[in-house]
Amino acid sequence: MATITLASCIGSLGITLALTWLPFIQSAETGNAGQAYGAAAAATSVVVLVYIARTFQQQGEEARMHREVLESQTSELCMQREMVESQHKTVQRSAEAAVRARHIKLLEMAINDPALMHCWSGYGPNISDDRRKQYLYCNLIISHQCMCYELGYYTDEEVVNSLRGIFNNEVMRGFWQATQVARDQIAQHGGTMHKFYDLAELAHSHRLNNYGGHQ
Repeated sequence: MATITLASCIGSLGITLALTWLPFIQSAETGNAGQAYGAAAAATSVVVLVYIARTFQQQGEEARMHREVLESQTSELCMQREMVESQHKTVQRSAEAAVRARHIKLLEMAINDPALMHCWSGYGPNISDDRRKQYLYCNLIISHQCMCYELGYYTDEEVVNSLRGIFNNEVMRGFWQATQVARDQIAQHGGTMHKFYDLAELAHSHRLNNYGGHQ
């Protein structure tokens, strides 16, 4: 299209120069012919301009269509990435739930069998079997609260309020203090569990202050 337009412009310019500058064609007839050609050239120029304008319009429409296609492809890629991330989070949560379920099963076995109970941490010196069993059960309660928080069932405020009620129990407060070192080691790399432990410590400190620092 650009080649045709350029050829038409060059041809019109060449004929106009020939009619204007070549002596042997300067006559009344050629003058009339020149006027006729001038009119035809003007009409041709209008047609060429219309053609060029139409070409630009078509190119603009094609560019717009290409842009819309690219935007659509980009949007689709974003949706696919979000789906992959969502699936990854779902698989990760399922794996975490499976690990927690195994942990709960192991604790339940220890609670139900005194021989297995001694395989777990003693929670400090001179602790009785009954208190060790209670601490294992406390572990289950705290693990459940943590899982609910990580899954989004509890907000920060809700989990603190729930744990304040839990720490009303003297056995639970003893368990929390007995496991402080192990807890710090588990949550030292940060993450949601570390934040949960911070909130739990806030709830524990609140209840401990209410009881005057006594167990």
